[in-house]
Amino acid sequence: MSEIIYYGAYGSNLLRERFLIYIKGGEYRGKEYRGCRDKTEPIDMGWIYVPYRLYFARCSPRWENKGVAFLFDEKEENPEYYSVIRLWKITEAQFYEIQRQEGGWYNLILELGEKDGIEIKTITGRWRNKKQAPSKEYLEVIKKGLKETTNWYDERIEAYMKKFM
Repeated sequence: MSEIIYYGAYGSNLLRERFLIYIKGGEYRGKEYRGCRDKTEPIDMGWIYVPYRLYFARCSPRWENKGVAFLFDEKEENPEYYSVIRLWKITEAQFYEIQRQEGGWYNLILELGEKDGIEIKTITGRWRNKKQAPSKEYLEVIKKGLKETTNWYDERIEAYMKKFM
């Protein structure tokens, strides 16, 4: 039995439809994903702010050769730039399989504390020197995920995202 953790999702993994591909397997935006060996669906445990700033970097062929989301690996002092993460309750084994499916860009595990006595982890990379604006389509997936996660109105989502552009 694998230990239960909270995966702190941001970027396109805020959107349930997108995140489930990593668990269940299937095709998303022209790429096939094998999913996890354990196909148990994640449990949505809400969302929190974390003291890490969101940024966009690299050039993803899946997103029009534009940037994808990462979190800085150093704590953000200004709460205005804290990032929203969605807490998915999964097994630790699923977490590491998700990291492998994300690919080599997400090679850094951030431990984000605990909630309800359960460890919160996420993955990111160190790509500050490769910043790149995201595609409009990628931003739309993130905004849809933020809406689903927080139930914020569109203007609040726009204001939140604008801080990181």
